[in-house]
Amino acid sequence: MKAFFPPNFQAIPSLSIVLVSVLLASCFGGSDDSGTSASNGDDTSQNDQVTSEIFNSPSYTANWGVLGVFANATTCASCHTGNGTTVMEFDGKDISPATQWKHGVMAHSLNDPYYNAVVEEEGHLFPDKKVFIENTCLRCHAPMGYTHAHQNPELLVPDPTGLLSDGGYAFETAMTDPHSREGISCTACHQMQDPMVNQTTGLTETEMPLSNMSGNYKINSPAENGSTDPKIFGPIVLNPYYQAMQNATQYIPEYAAHMSDSAKCATCHNLYTPTLNLDGELHKIDPATGNYDPTGQIAQFPEQAPYWEWLNSRYLADGKTCQACHMPEPVSSPPYQTAVTTRPANAWERSNFSEHEMVGGNTYLLGLLSKYMVELGIADKTTEAGFNEKIAQTQSMLRKAVDFTLSQSLSGNTLTVPVVITNNAGHKLPTSFPSRRVWVHLKVTDSAGQVVFESGKHEEGRIEGKDDLFTSSTCLASHKISGFDSLTNQCYEPHHDVITSSDQVMIYEDVLGDVNQDITHVLLHARQYLKDNRIPPKGWTEAGRHQNPVDQTLYDDDIVGAAVSDANFASGKTGAGSDGKDTVTYQVNTTGFSAPFSVEAELLYQTIRPSFVDSMHADDEIEGDSYVGRFKAMYKNTPPEPEVLATYPSL
Repeated sequence: MKAFFPPNFQAIPSLSIVLVSVLLASCFGGSDDSGTSASNGDDTSQNDQVTSEIFNSPSYTANWGVLGVFANATTCASCHTGNGTTVMEFDGKDISPATQWKHGVMAHSLNDPYYNAVVEEEGHLFPDKKVFIENTCLRCHAPMGYTHAHQNPELLVPDPTGLLSDGGYAFETAMTDPHSREGISCTACHQMQDPMVNQTTGLTETEMPLSNMSGNYKINSPAENGSTDPKIFGPIVLNPYYQAMQNATQYIPEYAAHMSDSAKCATCHNLYTPTLNLDGELHKIDPATGNYDPTGQIAQFPEQAPYWEWLNSRYLADGKTCQACHMPEPVSSPPYQTAVTTRPANAWERSNFSEHEMVGGNTYLLGLLSKYMVELGIADKTTEAGFNEKIAQTQSMLRKAVDFTLSQSLSGNTLTVPVVITNNAGHKLPTSFPSRRVWVHLKVTDSAGQVVFESGKHEEGRIEGKDDLFTSSTCLASHKISGFDSLTNQCYEPHHDVITSSDQVMIYEDVLGDVNQDITHVLLHARQYLKDNRIPPKGWTEAGRHQNPVDQTLYDDDIVGAAVSDANFASGKTGAGSDGKDTVTYQVNTTGFSAPFSVEAELLYQTIRPSFVDSMHADDEIEGDSYVGRFKAMYKNTPPEPEVLATYPSL
């Protein structure tokens, strides 16, 4: 495979900073107008300083109407909202697209305060590439604004590097454009062309072209549509009343099978970023060896690859697509049927109706959106109850994603506790943006209730004895000290098959490495993974891995580090297919304690681990409002307590 680039660009491939689906935590208190929470101490001045960092995003209107080939979600909602009785109602709730989308992360892809912070941080670190960074990130986080601007080049700003010949769409502009603030909306998704079609040749391919990933979806412009109104694609063959949409809007509804394909999601959820060295220059390599070569090709880093993970699983053969899990059909007997519009009143009823829940695991983001809805400019468009419902849907999905079992046996003074985690998802656990992690918290007590052993203890989202090490200045520095080693300096936790000490914690994560193979938290410095022991999906095989588009020595959905040689990790990975499990065995020395022993354990999931926040520093240098400073204040006021995926004994 070869690297993919925009048609008019030879220097840097596509770049997307953060996926909208940033997952995690719960435990959000009630919100107030100030967006602050009660102080944990008596330092009022410090709390006031944190509060002052939380500025308000620009306000915007939801009723912005029609702009080019796009229309606001309000237009769609006028017909595609439940009627409170029979149309798009199930189990007493409105399951219509408009209602389910409104409080989801797709609707708030640009309002996401963590995304805002990361875009600012990366642009601050690489100011010469700021326009390019913002433009490329906005492809997926503000697809209507990005596409409309590129279909009307006078709306673009010049790119001083010349990487974008026509210029770029600026983040500052996007934050004031209502069609951008609406995020990933109806007329963005439903106008995207078939991702299996090669945009250069026009031919439909058997494997999704790499050139259609990393936000390189295709939406026709008015010029490309010519005298024909824009087409709105849907997964169901049209009913006799399809002209109602055409008469009420500028759109012609059309059946399109690709709306139900996982490749549709991969246009934004398989992302590659170029690698920059520590001086901010493009890192070029010899594809055959992966070694630096100033005349070679620009290294491509797989920021996330859930589509590759899904393709390399049993779920493709089982017919389980992304949509099957993230946009499920209501389960009932007989099968649920409904009209998908309230107009006309006699609209055709159909089955195979997919709810637009579009949940992932992002309870932490949903909680921030709810708590800070005033500051984020969405208080007039959302409700606390709406976010609470979406959080509940997300928690339900997360808890279905794993099975968690353990047993125990005592031999002499050694208590042996094998813990088995089974990944039931169609991708790695966890997946997507590399700030995420899953870990095991296990505690053993004796007959008197004394703690014998505890690993993975946490408070306010920080793992005791670990995150203080991971966030040290030595680990977070871009330029490392002489003799630095990421593991020796305890900048991340290695994979474990057997745990014998409370200083060891079973953490499932991916860890970024720069061009020197040192740990980094800067996305554009990422060259390869130093560790990836995220549990692969069932059916994953080494033979089915996807080779990097440039570096022929790397695979983008691979296992990296000590987990490769762990026979208890993804058993079957070298043969017919992984069982989707990992078994980590705890061996606890019980000398000095009395039996019987009790074991408690929980599997925890966190989206934004502390090192990814502490590594951002743009707020130290930016005068005035800083998105990094704002997010840090939110993070401090609302610590990212992990989501509990499973417990033993079961709750």
